[in-house]
Amino acid sequence: MKSQRKTPRHRRSSSLLLASIITICAMIAPRSVQAQASPDGQTAQPKVYLPLVAGGQASVRESSWQPNAQEQAVEALFRADPEQRRQNVTRNDILSSVARARAEDMAAKNYFSHTSPDGHGPNYWVSQAGYALPSYYVADGNNIESIGLNYSSADLVWDAWKHSAGHRVHVLAEEDFYVTQTDYGIGYAVSSNGSYWVLITAQH
Repeated sequence: MKSQRKTPRHRRSSSLLLASIITICAMIAPRSVQAQASPDGQTAQPKVYLPLVAGGQASVRESSWQPNAQEQAVEALFRADPEQRRQNVTRNDILSSVARARAEDMAAKNYFSHTSPDGHGPNYWVSQAGYALPSYYVADGNNIESIGLNYSSADLVWDAWKHSAGHRVHVLAEEDFYVTQTDYGIGYAVSSNGSYWVLITAQH
C-alpha cells in the first residue's frame, strides 16, 4: 500500500534475510524527521502507497521490540484511532523488524515501492523472516503493507493514510480481510533521500 500524500514477491534462507536486515540497520540510523530535497533540488512531495488487495479501540500486548520515537507515535495513532476496527492488536517482533528494515532499505537505496530492487514484495520478506502468512496470500506480493514518503511527522502520515480511500481500508481495517490482521509492525527511517514510513499488519 503506497502513500504519496496519496496509497496502501522464491526462496532464500531466513539467515540471508536476517543478514540483509542487519546490514541495512548498520547503514542507516534514524535521525530527526524532516522533508528532504530531491536530487534536482526540489522538495520531494510526500507520497503514500496502497495495498494491492482489493479486497472500537484496539488494545495491545507489548513485545520485546524497541520502537523508535517516530514508530511509537504511529503506533499510538494506529491503536487509539476511534475508527480502528481491529481488536486486541499485538506488536509483533518479526513484523516490526521487517517494517523497519523495509524503511531503511528504501532510505538507503533511494526508491519508494512495495517491491524492492531485487524484485520482492512485503509478503516475501515477512515470510522469509519467519512469520507464516496464510497460504492464500500472494507469495511475493503485498497483502500487508502501507508506506509513506516525506511526511514530517506521524500525525501527517497517519492523516494522509486516513484520507486516502485505499489506505483507510488497510490501516483502519475497513474490510473484513484486514480485520483479522491484528499483528503489526511499524518502521521509520530517514536519509538524504527522504523520510520513509512503513506499517505492516498481518495474521498467521
